Amino acid sequence: MVVRIITVHVQAGSEADFEEKTIANHTGSLGEPGVLRFDVLKDEDQPGTYYLYEVYRDTEATVAHKETEHYHAWMAAVADLIIGERTSVTCSPVAPRDEGSW
Repeated sequence: MVVRIITVHVQAGSEADFEEKTIANHTGSLGEPGVLRFDVLKDEDQPGTYYLYEVYRDTEATVAHKETEHYHAWMAAVADLIIGERTSVTCSPVAPRDEGSW
């Protein structure tokens, strides 16, 4: 399994638009066979900061995700809402390790 945690900073006043567009990406992502989890989180202490917590079956699923129509639509839709670059951390799970637990 591959876990990715993406941090995104959104312009003040654009949060609702970002959330709407990101929920559409979330919904499409959950329909992908290699996606086990796709959470969208808002930082309560840092306004405009969001985290995408993504769990994939394997590396191939991470590649397939970036080739989907909903991913490309999301990238285009939020490009002007994001401040700076998105950052990404790739992790491997220690617990749980069982795919069914995700």
